[in-house]
Amino acid sequence: MTANLSIFKSKTGEEKFLKAYDEVMKLWDVAFEEVKVPTKYGETHVIISGPKDGIPMVMLHGMTGNSSFWYQNITALQTYRVYCIDTLGDFGKSLVQTPLKSEEDCVLWLDEVFTGIGIDNVHLIGHSMGGWLSLTYARKRQENLRKLVLIAPVASILPIPFLKLAWFIYPSMLFPSEKRIKRGWHWFCAKGYDIHPTVMQQIITAYKHCKPLLAAIPKNFSKEELGDVKIPVLFIVGEEEKIYRANKAAKTMKEKIPHAETTIIPNSGHLLITEQADRVNEAIVGFLREK
Repeated sequence: MTANLSIFKSKTGEEKFLKAYDEVMKLWDVAFEEVKVPTKYGETHVIISGPKDGIPMVMLHGMTGNSSFWYQNITALQTYRVYCIDTLGDFGKSLVQTPLKSEEDCVLWLDEVFTGIGIDNVHLIGHSMGGWLSLTYARKRQENLRKLVLIAPVASILPIPFLKLAWFIYPSMLFPSEKRIKRGWHWFCAKGYDIHPTVMQQIITAYKHCKPLLAAIPKNFSKEELGDVKIPVLFIVGEEEKIYRANKAAKTMKEKIPHAETTIIPNSGHLLITEQADRVNEAIVGFLREK
């Protein structure tokens, strides 16, 4: 068997990161268990909560994040059986054997995770990069899904602003000082919002001690590529979103998937799952309850 690759720059860094991850998990106020699901791409870390007989729900986090970041959303979703997945190669607890490089890799990896957990016919929720992964999966496997929730998906419907990211985000990854990291992450947020200090500490630890191994590059999908998506779709975006203009994104989503519902959350940027958690949770729960 091929040896696992490591996102960690050192053993000491790994220990610091895992401790920081577990500190954020202390913010969860629901019972949960953590499991590792074997796939040909590596062992995938999954956090499971909610009733065993609940409708299955899968949640995919944003890039350079992990499942612990759902701490302000998980309680509102506890009527479901929730599976929060750490994306292989990102800054989480999953162990990479073969990096995800293509859309096909991402779909086949999620197939194996779903099979390993023993779930199908799920609600799928994704934020940022997790939104792109979710939409990628829905294009190929919508028969496995009930409803799809896309929260500020990166790319997917509009171009990635590489120049903006190069100015605000990439320096914090290439030269990870605490000041650069905080500057980059607060740029993503609505003005005046402060990231929870325990979460911020995990982010700083990750950027200093981890290196990304997720090689799949998110792309825009054309109207034709999304034309076969027939399941119910909810698109949520923050009013002060930084990677694209919120109104344009909502309009483009309706053009590409006409039956999609769109919601713009006021006073929030790209981290709307925590910036305006109550409003995001209300939008998700309401959508999932619709017949």
